[in-house]
Amino acid sequence: MRQKDLYHNSFDVQYREPFGAAPRGSGVSLTIDVHQRHPVSEVILHYICDKKDVSRTQEMDLTKKAQLYHRYETKIMMPENPQLLWYFFEIVTDYQSFYYGREEVFESGRGHIYDHIPPSWQITVYDPDYQTPKWWKHATMYQIFPDRFNRAGEVDLTRAPKTSLMHTHWDNDPVYIFNEQKEVTHWDFFGGNLQGIIEKLDYLQSLGVTVLYLNPIFEAESNHRYDTADYHAIDPLLGKDKDFKELISKAADHNIEVMLDGVFSHTGSNSKYFNREGKYHTLGAYQSKKSRYYDWYTFYKFPDHYETWWGVGTMPAVNKENKDYQNFLIHDDDSVIQTWQRSGMKHWRLDVADELTDDLIKQIYQQLKKEDESSVLLGEVWEDATNKTAYGKRRDYFLGGVLDSVMNYPLRRVMLEFVKGDIDAGAVHRKLMTLCEHYPKHSFYSVMNMLSSHDVERIQTMLDDFLPPHQDENREEIVQQQVKALSLWLYTFPGVPSLYYGDEAGLTGGEDPDNRKPFPWGKEDQELVSWYQTLGTWRKKHPALRTGNWKSHAVNSDVYSFERWITKGKDEFGGVADDEHFLYLYNRNYTEKKDVELHVKEGEWQHKQDHTRIVNAKNERLNLTLEPNESMLLRRMEKD
Repeated sequence: MRQKDLYHNSFDVQYREPFGAAPRGSGVSLTIDVHQRHPVSEVILHYICDKKDVSRTQEMDLTKKAQLYHRYETKIMMPENPQLLWYFFEIVTDYQSFYYGREEVFESGRGHIYDHIPPSWQITVYDPDYQTPKWWKHATMYQIFPDRFNRAGEVDLTRAPKTSLMHTHWDNDPVYIFNEQKEVTHWDFFGGNLQGIIEKLDYLQSLGVTVLYLNPIFEAESNHRYDTADYHAIDPLLGKDKDFKELISKAADHNIEVMLDGVFSHTGSNSKYFNREGKYHTLGAYQSKKSRYYDWYTFYKFPDHYETWWGVGTMPAVNKENKDYQNFLIHDDDSVIQTWQRSGMKHWRLDVADELTDDLIKQIYQQLKKEDESSVLLGEVWEDATNKTAYGKRRDYFLGGVLDSVMNYPLRRVMLEFVKGDIDAGAVHRKLMTLCEHYPKHSFYSVMNMLSSHDVERIQTMLDDFLPPHQDENREEIVQQQVKALSLWLYTFPGVPSLYYGDEAGLTGGEDPDNRKPFPWGKEDQELVSWYQTLGTWRKKHPALRTGNWKSHAVNSDVYSFERWITKGKDEFGGVADDEHFLYLYNRNYTEKKDVELHVKEGEWQHKQDHTRIVNAKNERLNLTLEPNESMLLRRMEKD
């Protein structure tokens, strides 16, 4: 049997209806075409429900006989319990059985013929009663590493940990000072603080920012503050509780929500709870087995051998199933979550979400929603959040009632692989369509999309590294064009765009700590700042760029494109919108022009940045030429 003799494509509603994730208890129709040359005795659908781990079969009906292909179809009901469902096909002929499954293990779309059990297509079965807050889909985020954004007033050095080194010059490069065991002995600080952020709220508003995500701000020994010392106290170098409340209040005056980083999988060794260095007056787990906190941690040999986060001795891991810890974090009147809720804190990003149990995440989710249903819980997840497995267990992040959103590292990976030349536009299309297929639609439109973060190299540095050494003549121009192309992609793609502080100012940086340099106030790349302000304005002005429909196109190997549109009065996420239709295009080849022909709605399409450039689509065909490394956003000109 030849590959073209069988055909099923999960992206095509002719073969899978409806497309994508499915509500629990709903029906999904599946279709496969089989070439008529084969004497088929039966076509069988095999499927398995992830949580029951029981394989089932269903004979498919012959519904259509055509000249070349016969069509077989069946409908299956999704389980009532949200989970993943996997399926593939078996074609039984008079002489042999053939199997038909995914062509690529981690990509959906069309299939491939196998002589053994094949990779299966995935259907995410979710609970539609849980929806991400509508406002979040319209958000634009800005991420700040608090010590490095802006310093207001004089820094009180008496508030700094004894192991601190304070930079006297804001434009110094950050450093780590290690001992022979590769442990950090002194943390460097620049003195960025909460009042410094308050000073720049007008600037953030000019970028179109509506959500401010802060890396940890609680008392800690390190500059990154992921080694929490006291969950109930703002770090003294950043300010006081009143400064934080002022930030929330004044941010709200600028229509900006604040999101905190919740580091709940581990604490600091130098903390109230572990107290390895004896800094605090509390009886820490390291000091005594009689400590209230002793059962929060796992000791292999008391007191020096204990479970840590990724082997980092200054970050002892917490037993997330310990009831006392759960009450401390969530349920007590003075719990961490409830204390900060009373201060006006509604939104959290969960650090290393895969190291928290789904049960603990659900408890946090429920407490947030109990106080305010508009609260958002976002998780740090680096993979496809629907089929993520951690510590031998499939995670339920997007099945309902666990997370509202995740960090969309898969999108970032695809974008960078495309620019680097590791994959072509066809692969971009398949990978992003797979993500769209796997995620419930409200989740796909709610993920945190970013080019940089505190955990990865900055985008400008990565792009510069991608260019070959001989490409020095116009290197800076190429990188600048690529930054604009990817940021335009980011701000017009479904989801919440997140801008890592300083990227808009041209800040560079390799691996940690280089990616955490101070913001270059007074030395910004003003052209780039202006560009990001423009992107923020476009996103704010046009609902189609936030909640509009999305259609992906692989034009040729070098050109990727997608459409965004809304039909008047049909914003399915609750908004009211006029007709809008946009087209994003990007030629990643920085040495060659590329001709483009796309099947789009006919009419005049106007360049969003240069209104003098208009392309006419005739007979639903749009033809244009993209210059090397050129990207653009076209808007269809609606006729009155």
